[in-house]
Amino acid sequence: MLDSEFQSAQSASPTVMCFCPQCDAELAVLSVIAGRAGSEYWAMQCTECGGIHLDIVKPAPLPHTA
Repeated sequence: MLDSEFQSAQSASPTVMCFCPQCDAELAVLSVIAGRAGSEYWAMQCTECGGIHLDIVKPAPLPHTA
């Protein structure tokens, strides 16, 4: 893989919540469940307050091929 391909693949990756919206502590992934149209449901638990959070991650767009 070329460096330019690697960088574009990194920038196209979906973003997932990393910190608890209630106390700003880190979140630990409990499970990832496949959803419709390539989406994923990420269940996470706060390492500090124990809160459970669900994040819906949409798939990254496919890179253009020439």
